[in-house]
Amino acid sequence: MDVRTKDIAALGRRVAAHQDAALERLARPGAADRLQAIYRKEAALSLREGAAPSPRRLGLALAAACVAASALFFFALSRPRDPLTYRVDGSPGVVGRWVAADASRVGLDFSDGSRVDLAPGTRARVTEVGPLGAGVLLERGSLHVRVVHRDDTRWVVAGGPFEVHVIGTEFDVTWDTEAEELAVSMSDGRVRVLGSCVEPPGRAVAAPASIRLTCAAPRAAAPPPAPDPEAGPPADPPALPPSASAAAPAPAAPPSPPARVEAPSAAAPAVGWRAHLAAGKLAEALADVELLGIDAVLERAAGAELVELGSAARLARKPDVAARFYQTARARFAGSDAAAVAAYHLGRMAFDGRGAWAEAERWFAVYLAERPRGALAPEALGRSIECATNLKLHARARELAARYLAAYPNGAHAGLAATLAGGAD
Repeated sequence: MDVRTKDIAALGRRVAAHQDAALERLARPGAADRLQAIYRKEAALSLREGAAPSPRRLGLALAAACVAASALFFFALSRPRDPLTYRVDGSPGVVGRWVAADASRVGLDFSDGSRVDLAPGTRARVTEVGPLGAGVLLERGSLHVRVVHRDDTRWVVAGGPFEVHVIGTEFDVTWDTEAEELAVSMSDGRVRVLGSCVEPPGRAVAAPASIRLTCAAPRAAAPPPAPDPEAGPPADPPALPPSASAAAPAPAAPPSPPARVEAPSAAAPAVGWRAHLAAGKLAEALADVELLGIDAVLERAAGAELVELGSAARLARKPDVAARFYQTARARFAGSDAAAVAAYHLGRMAFDGRGAWAEAERWFAVYLAERPRGALAPEALGRSIECATNLKLHARARELAARYLAAYPNGAHAGLAATLAGGAD
């Protein structure tokens, strides 16, 4: 049989590869075990020579063991660590995928031993994972977070315009989308909270403290009750402007006109829905509005009230009604904070409810044009990146990602933005 030299060389490489794999599978003793082995070898050698181990030999052995232990330690430090992984109620988690807790709690277990529990009614997602920690975006509801403490741990939990930076601790965090309020309650350790309106910047919160933060303007006080709180609407309520019932946004945002005053009209009767709004009872307020007549309320409500009623309808899974409230806020109070927030929520409805990425990005662009430094700007820009990515508009996604990294280098979407910013078409 003719055996060629190159065949022999190939066979040799295969044998060497198998030997290397076998060596990798062998158990490797730790530094302490290696030190004991050195002592035993030195003692055996001395006994064979008929003398006790000399201090010089023991010193050399100890020095050699220290060098070996140091080499192993620095080798372990230099090895790149793999990113964390996580499971959602026992199933493998996917970065970027929304997790919703409906009737019961949902747990996220991370490979470093950390755990995030979603309370019923909560919606969140893991936006990025790395060897030192993870980023979690809380869209609504409450999380119980327990992060295993390590000196170099880096975790971020984002809610609205706020970011909670964690090293190792246990706490509860709640993001109220309607009140635009973040609540943090510490059980152990400490965190730093960052945000455009947080003073001092990087505010520290240590157990057992609790804080509530909001960047939203104070809600206008409800007007005093009228003698007849159930007064009906006028016989012929004014018709809505055509733009109030439109479902799709304009292609581009026009220049913002001067803001209008959002105080309720003095002639508007004080009805039950306003009292419910003031108390934060959105479902009850929407029910009262529907009994009274939506058209009448659309004409009389203040801008902030229209936005709150739109959010009440959105949470009640009535997107058509919600869109009417948001569109009316934009038509009647153009240039106001309420109009800008309404644009953001219209984008959220297109994004979350229908996956209409192009429409969603147009609305987010409207918000960013009208309130470039608004409380919702980080989330609007981050979601715009996702829209462009889903539409496979790679150049647009990179442009938005660069903008995001320049403005929010540690934001909830920073991991996604960094990945896209240096990508190719």
